Amino acid sequence: MSFTSFLDGTRWSDIHTTAVCAFLAGTAMFTADFALLLRLQTAGHGGIAVASLIICATLPLVVLAPITGRLADRFDSRTLMVLSGVLQAGAIAAMAFTDDLFALLGLVVLNACGTALLQPTVGALTPLMATEADLPRAVAFVSSGNLLGMAAGPAAAGFIIGAHGVGAALAISAGCAALRALLCCDIRTRRGGTRRERVDRHRSPTAAWRLRDDRMLLTMVLGLSSVLAALCAVNVLSVFLVREVYDASESTFGLVRACWTVGMAGGAWIAAAVIARLKRDSQLAGMQMICLAGIGVVAFMQGIPLFTVFLLVPLNLFGGLFNAGENAALANAEARRVPEALRGQANAGVSAPLNAAQLIGFFLGGAMSTVLDVQLSFVLVGLISIAIAAACVPAIRRAARAEPRDGVPADAQPELAPVA
Repeated sequence: MSFTSFLDGTRWSDIHTTAVCAFLAGTAMFTADFALLLRLQTAGHGGIAVASLIICATLPLVVLAPITGRLADRFDSRTLMVLSGVLQAGAIAAMAFTDDLFALLGLVVLNACGTALLQPTVGALTPLMATEADLPRAVAFVSSGNLLGMAAGPAAAGFIIGAHGVGAALAISAGCAALRALLCCDIRTRRGGTRRERVDRHRSPTAAWRLRDDRMLLTMVLGLSSVLAALCAVNVLSVFLVREVYDASESTFGLVRACWTVGMAGGAWIAAAVIARLKRDSQLAGMQMICLAGIGVVAFMQGIPLFTVFLLVPLNLFGGLFNAGENAALANAEARRVPEALRGQANAGVSAPLNAAQLIGFFLGGAMSTVLDVQLSFVLVGLISIAIAAACVPAIRRAARAEPRDGVPADAQPELAPVA
């Protein structure tokens, strides 16, 4: 492992700045995507155009993962974060000057490329800002910033478009991306570039780390990816559950969907408090499986008949809480187990199957909507999620037995992170 030294302490100013950058990145991307969705719908484009937009916004995160991971480990982190912000700002600003569908889709791809470059860079940099004891809270800060941005983006887009039009929403989105690029220059902690020589002294910097060789982390990624695909499938059906099964209004649907994000924001901090007490990686994996099973229970409960639609509100709050818990467990396990010099590649390698699972889930949701009852789909997804979590437990136990101390060298000591 490689964290900041205790004498140097956690650099909370860098963590706070990174969280603000994550908020601005989420706001910029989701404001732009939501504005384009409304723009395509208003222009009379059908479901194929909307589906193409979603694919273009997600596919680069999967395809570019091997490249962006290596870039995050090889080049200076500040340069990469500024470059990603400039790329996003330019792509979003250009969206306001064209109505051509293919040009818009190409710009969406460029916007997603900026996100694909940012994710592994921030994921690898965050552990260097915090001591091992403070890492769960550091992850919670950055995660909360991103979640709040994801929630604020569509809301801001809807308000701005209603008052000033799509062009104004895209201008605000581009401004958020540009501001993020400027704020990245204020982050003192840096990695990559000439700093690659300052690697973990207890691991070879040239040693190849592969996800498939780390059985415990691989099990966690596969379990989360499988449940995530199922979860995205029912997310496609959630509008039919609220609007058609319960005959609720659009505002009620918005309330139900917002509760999941609110639950994730609060759950990130609850997860941080729990993870601070978990010293072994196998305990993190167990926590993640509990959260995966919890999401399955939430999906199952949404599928059974409820006497009022408003019971979906607490269920989605709990679902978001479990969602945040599983994400936090994986992020902290990755920071503990991966050599510092290879964290960028590892982060991208872990994110790729998760993003691919989302794409698969969207397609499954469309298929399920045509052949299965909506409530039955939720029940099946819930049972499948619980079964996936249970199936991962034996693999975690075998991996834990093979690693007496969860793969952490007994003589490993924290390493000081470089400061610009």
